[in-house]
Amino acid sequence: MTMLAVLAAVFFTLTLLAVPIAIALGVAALIIVAVWGMPGFILAQKMVNGIDSFPLLAVPFFILAALVMNSGGITTRVVDLFSSALGRVRGSSGVVNVGTNVFLAGISGSAVADASASGALLIPEMRKQGYSGGFAAALTAGAAVIGPIIPPSIPLVIYGVIAQVSITKLFVGAYIPGLLIASALIAYVMLYAKRHDLPARGRQSWGVIGRQFKGSAWALSMPLLLIVGAKGGLFTVTELGAVLVLYAIFIGWIIHREFKWRQFPAMLTDAGLQTANIMLVVAVSSFIAYLVVVHGIPRDIQNLLHGAELSPWEFLLIVNLVFLVAGMFLDSTPATIILVPIFLPAATSFGIDPTHFGLVIVLNLMVGLIHPPLGLNLLITQSIAKVPMRDVIWASLPIVGIVLVVLLIITFVPQTVLWLPHAMGM
Repeated sequence: MTMLAVLAAVFFTLTLLAVPIAIALGVAALIIVAVWGMPGFILAQKMVNGIDSFPLLAVPFFILAALVMNSGGITTRVVDLFSSALGRVRGSSGVVNVGTNVFLAGISGSAVADASASGALLIPEMRKQGYSGGFAAALTAGAAVIGPIIPPSIPLVIYGVIAQVSITKLFVGAYIPGLLIASALIAYVMLYAKRHDLPARGRQSWGVIGRQFKGSAWALSMPLLLIVGAKGGLFTVTELGAVLVLYAIFIGWIIHREFKWRQFPAMLTDAGLQTANIMLVVAVSSFIAYLVVVHGIPRDIQNLLHGAELSPWEFLLIVNLVFLVAGMFLDSTPATIILVPIFLPAATSFGIDPTHFGLVIVLNLMVGLIHPPLGLNLLITQSIAKVPMRDVIWASLPIVGIVLVVLLIITFVPQTVLWLPHAMGM
């Protein structure tokens, strides 16, 4: 326990000094190896084993697919379609914001990437329609949380690898929770627009909408690849990532004629750098998780919880509290890798389905992106909106509340996660 206490102290000290997560974890691990005289090869071995996983190959493909989409004009066309079709809705740009993030969620798998892409496109438009800068930034940050929920999802891939759960089943189970968040946010935006008497811009003619739908139909079909592929057994999740890249190139190059091959090397470099950052965190976190398991922490936690004679619902409530706090200070990747081995054995002993448990964990960790002190989505959208952070935080409070309500629903109504996979025979 002393070793783990030192590790935690070093990590949080470095994090408070703004050292990147991967470096902070790595330095903490090296100190443990040096002070406790552990063989250095164990650190190297566990780091390599942590990333030696075929499903993790999906991560660079998902990132690259999102980069190709943005380059090929796909995202812009979808935004234009939503804007034209919803023009008669009061304060329509807010609804378009949520809808765009639902679409982006079906491609990138990253909340931060979606916040950046949708924020740059839609925050200025929302402000033109009369939304405050703080609300526009907060809504964009909150809607981008849908990114890692609706598949493909990088956090769900990492959870599936750690928990040895079917990633395809996790993906299919995530659709209803993601759509619940989107529906709740849309309802909130419409109430906000009505309360503040925001104007309706006016819907375009059916002819214009038809032409825009035709132009974006290929892009809108991309999320269907997962369902068709999963049900038909056409490809694995990793292969899905490669298919998404090829499909995005086909749409951008052949259909829209906006994708430029000269930009592709830069996209590969960007995707490689983002993947390297994620994999470094995965590798070092895997060593930390090894230390946690070796010290018997999962067994001790399981004995403690069963000794307290908790019900499964009380256990899930404790898990929610633990992961909400973890999400305030940790990125989702190290939090998942370190904490899942601690709590998953106890969850299984309580009869909780690992797929259900995974969605609860991922949504908990995503909440940390829209409130301090981490609040990475808020930082991104605040920099785009160029408003004081206090305005963004204040406007984000109802949005955080909405996401927490959905979290409680999926926590205590497991069928919101499990019904669709069961219906598809998974």
